[in-house]
Amino acid sequence: MSEPSVPIQQFPGHVSKLRDTFDSGVTRSYEWRVKQIKAMKQMMVENEDLWLSSQAADLGKPSVQAGLDISNVIAACDELLNHLKSFMKAEMLPTYGLLAPSRMEVRREPFGVVLVIGPYNYPIILCLKPIIGALAAGNTCMLKPSEMTPETSKTFSTLFPKFFDSSVVKVIEGGIPETTALLATPFDFFFFTGSTRVGRIVAEAAAKHIKPCVLELGGKNPVIVDEHLQSIDVAARRIAWGQTWNCGQTCVAPGYVLVMRKHAEELKRKVVHYLKEFYGEDPEKSKDFSRQASENGCLRVQKLLSDRPGEILCGGKIVPQSRYIAPTVLSETPLDSEIMGEELFAPVLSINTVDSIDEAIKIAKQVCDKPLNLMIFSSNTATAEKCILGMQSGGVCVNDVMAIPTTPNCAFGGIGNSGMGSYQGKYSLDTFSHKRTIVSSQLNYNTALTDPPLRYAPFTESKAKMFLWAADNLPNIPPITWAGIMKVVAATALLSAGVKVLAGL
Repeated sequence: MSEPSVPIQQFPGHVSKLRDTFDSGVTRSYEWRVKQIKAMKQMMVENEDLWLSSQAADLGKPSVQAGLDISNVIAACDELLNHLKSFMKAEMLPTYGLLAPSRMEVRREPFGVVLVIGPYNYPIILCLKPIIGALAAGNTCMLKPSEMTPETSKTFSTLFPKFFDSSVVKVIEGGIPETTALLATPFDFFFFTGSTRVGRIVAEAAAKHIKPCVLELGGKNPVIVDEHLQSIDVAARRIAWGQTWNCGQTCVAPGYVLVMRKHAEELKRKVVHYLKEFYGEDPEKSKDFSRQASENGCLRVQKLLSDRPGEILCGGKIVPQSRYIAPTVLSETPLDSEIMGEELFAPVLSINTVDSIDEAIKIAKQVCDKPLNLMIFSSNTATAEKCILGMQSGGVCVNDVMAIPTTPNCAFGGIGNSGMGSYQGKYSLDTFSHKRTIVSSQLNYNTALTDPPLRYAPFTESKAKMFLWAADNLPNIPPITWAGIMKVVAATALLSAGVKVLAGL
């Protein structure tokens, strides 16, 4: 567990420094935002060994897996560096009806001071990518990393002061008391990644402050395998990979498989085959297999497996002292078993047989009606679309498993119990920005066109009817612009001059 880095009584002072920076207006500029994103990229590139060692200590992460986390953050920086100027542009809107002629725009403006509470499973990605988005939107940030990954938390505390001023980003280490104190602080925005249980606490805290929040949670993610499938081999390989990457501690990982009877036995056999191909006969000795973040996670899964929830096709070994859970495949797990009722966050996969896509959708909605990730393997576009329309989820992967959070330009987020709000790329700017509409009218012309008397009392019966008709038909009336008005004025002047010329003839 990580030790507190800052006494709780000093929290208000640090928040005030962050707020002073924001209130100064310096964070609004494009140049300031780019500077922060470049600093984040530099922090990742120049300290790769430190990031790798901290992940190895906390999660037993192989260098390839931890290296991918670093690359993911760098890619997030590059996505925003490449497109930030266009993302920041105001959206110009047509002006309707009695507000015309005027200029109407929607600007993305920062909220202020953002609190980011990170999880333990991917501390690098899921702490830093929200901060990148918040800084790109012009906010200042306070980061509370998970106490369950103490070495990574210490790395945050060590590196951030070297690359960021403490009035821009401040790291707070600690456990539940520190998190509780932070949630009692009126930040301008709350961003939390973690369990649904804690997510409810964060949402309640944000509601007390009447402040927005994003919750990136999880859920039991289904994989539906159709009978119309060109390669059961590729499906099995991708499912086995996604379920065991990071020792199963991935919020978008396959939670269980519902496979059509035609492919059931072959899929089970091939998933087991690929697990052995990936990690050998003894995965405990594999250099490519991670560990759980805590002994408690191992003990919880050990208890669930002791209830014998279906036939164990492979794995089942658990060594809590070394935080090891073997890649495990279960066959035909009872739907009412405890292991099907919760997100395991472990390399344990249930594979159950179904007789139709309708049955698969029905079961998936019973297990978790709005998971973070819905995965479908099918060569039939209509079947895939039926699953997509038949069930809500945060995201969908067709013929793949964990593509969304590794892609820096797409929206990643949950729905229902799997969370609310999304981020990544331009969607981070949408999330961390207030959409502020600005209507600008000019008063230098006082004509019936620029200030129509229709809006003002007194209202005769005909005038009232015309006023209400205009209000009813706002989107159907062609927008009135200053350019259009000037054309009318010019045309009127020309017409008037022509009339005078003709009158003088």
